[in-house]
Amino acid sequence: MRRLLGLALAVGTGYLLWRWYSRETLTEGEGTVHLQSEHEHFHLHVDLPPGMEIQPGDTLEIVAMPNVQGQTHGEITYTSPVKLYKASWLRRNLIKQSSLIEVNELVEHP
Repeated sequence: MRRLLGLALAVGTGYLLWRWYSRETLTEGEGTVHLQSEHEHFHLHVDLPPGMEIQPGDTLEIVAMPNVQGQTHGEITYTSPVKLYKASWLRRNLIKQSSLIEVNELVEHP
């Protein structure tokens, strides 16, 4: 009986941690997108609306894309609705910690 109770407790705890990790909040707004797509160069920059800030673990979705046929001639600028999915506190901190380890591995690699 104790094993079954311990197993149920472990499964319940794991489920709650997974729900906490995968939790996201959505913020929407209008951003300015700067796009340059040429043969030897690709550049994309988004100016977010005031109050919208990206942190580790967050995902930004650019809703609209212009039809550029694969290349632009210089940089084009356009406005697009953007969706910012904010990561949970748990995901954000796990990503920060793992990123520090990866940066240290790159720096310390001979």
